[in-house]
Amino acid sequence: MSWTVSKAIPYTACVLLGLLFIVLTRKWKTQMKWVSITVKSLLFITPFTLYFAFYPIYVGDFSNNGVKTATNLEFPESKSVTVIVLPNCPYCYQSLSLMMKLKKRNPTISISYWVATSDTIPEKTAILRVMPKEFKAIQQHETKAISELTKGTFPCFVISNNKKAVKIWNNNQFGVRALDEIESFFN
Repeated sequence: MSWTVSKAIPYTACVLLGLLFIVLTRKWKTQMKWVSITVKSLLFITPFTLYFAFYPIYVGDFSNNGVKTATNLEFPESKSVTVIVLPNCPYCYQSLSLMMKLKKRNPTISISYWVATSDTIPEKTAILRVMPKEFKAIQQHETKAISELTKGTFPCFVISNNKKAVKIWNNNQFGVRALDEIESFFN
């Protein structure tokens, strides 16, 4: 199942559950019609609202606003996903679990992490200590070129082919449709 469908199913199910509540209470009548309409409206929106409260939809969740890019940076391997991160960025840490899910669904995808830092001591790069062994971790010292590529937004997700960047997404643009595009890029 695609990432997009997997993300949309619970929201759709909540709307359908709300409609079911309306159908089950359609014979319920009160002398004040506005009370009936208010109660039924609340029954309709409650499942979706509760689910949304725990699992909100963010701006980039259903978008795919990645851009094709040109850079002088040389990326690893023929086809790969490279995640460009900062050493102590909390959003960069969160990308690890998402990339683990992607790797689990597609074991043949090559995923590497570039830690953009001018520091040459790996022990000071905290994200390297928690990096799963499935990923290649590289300290990238070309911080100026990386900054130009990412436009200062981290993490950035790059798909590359023949050592050239094909498409890049920043954290706000990277949603389920981008994940679907990555999977189709490798298939």
